[in-house]
Amino acid sequence: MNYLEIPIPNRTQHLWRYTSWSKIHPTSIDTVPEIASANVTWNDVEIQSNNTREKSSIEDISRIFLQEANSSMHLVKVDDKSPANILEISSDEEQSICHIHVECTTSGSLIVKLSGSTDWLGLHITGKVDKNCTLSFGLVNDLSKHCTILRCEDWSLLRDSVLEYGELSIGGNRIKNDIRTSLDEVNSSLTQNIAVITDGSRHDDHHIEILHKSGHTNSSLNVSSACSGTGHTIGTGLLMIEEDCDGCDAGQVFKNLLLSDTAKAESIPELEVLSDDVKAAHGAASSSVDSEQIHYLMSRGFSKEHAEALIVEGFLISCFAKINNNEVRQYLIGALTAKYS
Repeated sequence: MNYLEIPIPNRTQHLWRYTSWSKIHPTSIDTVPEIASANVTWNDVEIQSNNTREKSSIEDISRIFLQEANSSMHLVKVDDKSPANILEISSDEEQSICHIHVECTTSGSLIVKLSGSTDWLGLHITGKVDKNCTLSFGLVNDLSKHCTILRCEDWSLLRDSVLEYGELSIGGNRIKNDIRTSLDEVNSSLTQNIAVITDGSRHDDHHIEILHKSGHTNSSLNVSSACSGTGHTIGTGLLMIEEDCDGCDAGQVFKNLLLSDTAKAESIPELEVLSDDVKAAHGAASSSVDSEQIHYLMSRGFSKEHAEALIVEGFLISCFAKINNNEVRQYLIGALTAKYS
C-alpha cells in the first residue's frame, strides 16, 4: 500500500487523537514531496547514506510517507569500541528527512542529538538489539523552536537483550512521536525514560507502544513532563502482552508538573493483557509545584523563579536515575541542566 491509497486518519483513532495528520504533514496532505536528507555526523565525522531502506511492515501513514518522501538510510553499527557514540542529525534546510537503522551486535551506547534550524524534520529510527547485548540509547531533541517534527521509532529486542532508553524533548514547536518496541524473545528487557518540557506554546505528543511477544520479558516506562505557558504535553502509552506470555513484568507511569494555569497535560496509559500469570501496572498523576517547597527555598535566599526552576530540574533529572550507562545518563542530565542555566 502506498501513501495515496491510505485514508487520512481521523481524530477518533488513538494514535491521532491529539495531533492531526494535516498539522504534521509538511505540505498538502494529498502530495508526497521529495525531501532531502538531513546531515548526519558520527562522532564528529560526517557520514553518508549508502543503503536503500526496506519498506516498513507497519502500515502506518507516517512511516509510509517518510519512506516515499526519502528512501535513503544511514546504517549505524553499535559496538563497545567507544564509551559513548554520538550521532548528530542536523539541518538548516526548509524540510529534511533522516532514516537511521541501528544494529547492536555487541553491548554499547548511542546518543542521538537533533539540532538545526529546519522548519520540518521527519525522522525514522529502526533498531535491533541482538541476543545477549545491552544498548544504552539516549536522544536529545534540541531543534529550533519553530520546527515541526514527525518522528517514528521501531525497536526489536531478542533473547537476553536489554535496551535502556532515555530521551529529553525540549526542541521544536509541534512534535508528534510514535515509538514502538517489541520484546520478541525470552528474557529481553526494556527500561524507557522520557523527560518533556513544554514551554511557550510548545505541543509535544508522545505515543508509545510496548509489545511483549514472549514470556519472561520485562518493561518499564516512565514519562515526566513539565508544562508552562500554554504548553501542551500528551502521553499515550499502550502496553500489550500477547497470549502464552506468562512471567512478564511490565509497568508504565506518567507524571506531569503543571507550572501555569493555561498549561495542559494529558496522559492515557492503557493495558491489553492476554496472559494470566503476569504483572502489569499503569498510572498517571498531575500536580502543581508544592508551595511549601517554594517557600523553603525562598527562605534560604532563592528567588521564586530560581526556586521553581530548581524543583522542575530535580523532577526531570530523577527520570534518568534508572539509566545505568554513565555516559548516556550524564549527557542527558547535562543537556537538561543547560536548559535551566
